[in-house]
Amino acid sequence: MNVLILGAGEVGFGIAQRLATEGNDVVVIDTDAERLQRVANTMDVKTITGFAAHPSVLKQAGAANADLLIAATTNDEVNMLACQVAHSLFKVPTKMARVREPDYVNSAAELIGRDDLPIDRIISPEREAAKAVIKRFQVSSAMDAQEFADGRVQLLGLRVPPKGALAGLCLNGLDEVLGALRVYVVAHEHNNRWRVPKGDDVLLAGDSIYVAIAGKHVADFPRLIGLKDEMSSIRNVLLIGGGNVGYIVAQELEKIGVAPKLIEHNRDRASWLADRLNETVVICGDALDRELLEEENIREMDDFLALTNDDETNILASLIAKKYMVPHIITLVNRAIYSDLVREIGLDVTVSPRLTTVASILSHVRTGRVLGISSLGDGSLEVFEAEALETCDILDTPLSDLRLPPNTVIGAVVRGEEVIIPSGETRIEPHDHVLIVTTAASTKEVEKLFEVHLEFF
Repeated sequence: MNVLILGAGEVGFGIAQRLATEGNDVVVIDTDAERLQRVANTMDVKTITGFAAHPSVLKQAGAANADLLIAATTNDEVNMLACQVAHSLFKVPTKMARVREPDYVNSAAELIGRDDLPIDRIISPEREAAKAVIKRFQVSSAMDAQEFADGRVQLLGLRVPPKGALAGLCLNGLDEVLGALRVYVVAHEHNNRWRVPKGDDVLLAGDSIYVAIAGKHVADFPRLIGLKDEMSSIRNVLLIGGGNVGYIVAQELEKIGVAPKLIEHNRDRASWLADRLNETVVICGDALDRELLEEENIREMDDFLALTNDDETNILASLIAKKYMVPHIITLVNRAIYSDLVREIGLDVTVSPRLTTVASILSHVRTGRVLGISSLGDGSLEVFEAEALETCDILDTPLSDLRLPPNTVIGAVVRGEEVIIPSGETRIEPHDHVLIVTTAASTKEVEKLFEVHLEFF
């Protein structure tokens, strides 16, 4: 597939890296030569310095032969204009645009169409990040929580506590701890390296794991391994940052019956928020002011959500909340350079708009019967939800005999309303939804497992 990526920032870089790894022909356009040099030094792609929406630049990049254009610059108007130029002059069949301004996003239904803006998909980093924050909020014992098959299956990301039931446990012995509850450990992190685990792997305190579990059993799992996950009817929530992400999160919290406190440093923005949020208490002040935090009873908070547009503020505020023993802290981190740092200083639950945006864009790039895709851990592992049709190569074979790509595991099978946590004897049947975890390098091979052969038609 020939792909044009406009913008070599964090999002554009991440998308280019994934698509280039899978063997696609990728061209990256940016006005910043230093950013493009970083791209060229890291991956096998073509780079062009220029203004992304200019017809001459798109022509030079080969837009006439492009299958897909992903406009991911930091400017909404440039992204939308580039899609229009690519459509009108070069007939690029599929166009995606990253759009941050809420006014555009909220009017997308009227703006986008065959006779309007020719954009096939608008991706909003703020909305994707806000969705991720709410998922993590709803499972407070998890550092990550992702839903598949309309919520029938979840992947829970957890850190192994020092004195919990998992510390020192061999994965083959997991049934001894969980009894009749079935889960599948699909990813394991040790010493900052994520991998698909084997049955004889031992979990150590401080390691992180992802487990596939039926949605109806999510509340049982933390209890069985000694973690508290109390979803009380009243939760005290302090949210800092009233930007686009903070505003969306506050709206979603109000919908589920939570009335948070929100600290915003800009007086005009605080007034704007107060006019639009019904149950949220909006406070104008500095989120790093410990006197203000104590006045707002930070010691009594169940959740602390650091969602400003500044990574350093989010990290420092989260460390203050940690010092006050707030049990559940979520930290928004934009820059990749901080990803490992926040983990090392004890901030386990983070949300990266960069990773959530990349995952959202890639989920719409995939072909065949792949219904959903997301990233796990640091983004080095991916999880697919795919439907198995009658001619797929994975049908009617015990999973123990199935020749899967390297470092690939099937974590769950959804058959109608039934969730099957598989064993080696499990067989995939037509129209099952299959949850597969693999490395970025094996995604193409995984997609081939679900290809529809001609005899299906």
